[in-house]
Amino acid sequence: MISTLQFHSGYPTRLKGIGKQTILFNDWTNVLYGPNGSGKTTILKTLAFAAGCGSGGWSDGHESEELPYPVSIIKDERPIFYQDCYRNSEESFIDAGYLESHVHLRSTGEKRIGLVNELIDYIENRFLTYKLKRDDRPTLLLDEVDNHIGFAGQAILWGEIFPKLSKKYQLIISTHSIFPILLNRSNSIKPDNIIILAPQYAEICVYELERAVRYFNNNGEGTGE
Repeated sequence: MISTLQFHSGYPTRLKGIGKQTILFNDWTNVLYGPNGSGKTTILKTLAFAAGCGSGGWSDGHESEELPYPVSIIKDERPIFYQDCYRNSEESFIDAGYLESHVHLRSTGEKRIGLVNELIDYIENRFLTYKLKRDDRPTLLLDEVDNHIGFAGQAILWGEIFPKLSKKYQLIISTHSIFPILLNRSNSIKPDNIIILAPQYAEICVYELERAVRYFNNNGEGTGE
């Protein structure tokens, strides 16, 4: 698993949300949250290159690749999986064919336990490569895997799927979705680690969501402000 990352110079250190600070990861769910250009993908690609899986897939048997910036990374030797949602890969987290046959994940489907179990089975059939011991927890680096599904699907992923996956994997996920903020398990035994890479970004997103809800509740007659 991955414990820490620190950039020492180069482009990432000029980003407000990264700089030269040490980024800490817990053993369960870590969320890189911020707008485009805040450094989410830079962090994930750096971790993937250091593990030898910068082009996607598992790190097993691969040497670390040359990193574009001087960094310090603390990690163990357990396997790491990197999923870049922008690549056309057979290792896609949720591929286009699956979404085409499950249109409710792309739009406004109901949240049903049967659907949740179905999606969990699909994910684990792809990723459960190892017979895991209790303390043998691979890392999944997931780059905006929720950006091509609808609001209802995102709610399912963050409310049901990722918490269950975090029991078997260390998760480091980049996202724009508001759901890890709304569903943050900050008081649980295994709290989510929300790494906000742009100041006030979470507050702005929550505020705009509240405005939209008020508008909807007022039947489109304004927010009352």
